[in-house]
Amino acid sequence: MKVVNSNLFVDNAGHKGRGVFTSKVLKKGEIIEICHVIEISRKDHQMLVGNIIENYTFVWNTQKKTAAIVLGFGSLYNHTKKPNADYIKKIKQGVMVFKAIKDIKVGEEITIDYGEMHADLT
Repeated sequence: MKVVNSNLFVDNAGHKGRGVFTSKVLKKGEIIEICHVIEISRKDHQMLVGNIIENYTFVWNTQKKTAAIVLGFGSLYNHTKKPNADYIKKIKQGVMVFKAIKDIKVGEEITIDYGEMHADLT
């Protein structure tokens, strides 16, 4: 899978620190980014506890109890309970797909809900 979105950029997101923003309108349903992941074992993930890197990991494969560092902009999307984007984990392909769930304006921060976990094991 290859989707390159050169319209994404990292900027100041206020109290949240850095965030990912868009320089073009993203339409509802549009794929924002497909990010490859680095899958890490439970043991390796536990070694990250208390380290800044732990804040940038996602639960990955619940069956294997692994976590992942999501490349691209993936690990930089901020959380909100009212997100404008969602993601699905493509476990076998080793990617996470981010998609707009509503129209996103130019200059608007792209946000996801960390609590929502969507996995596609195929």
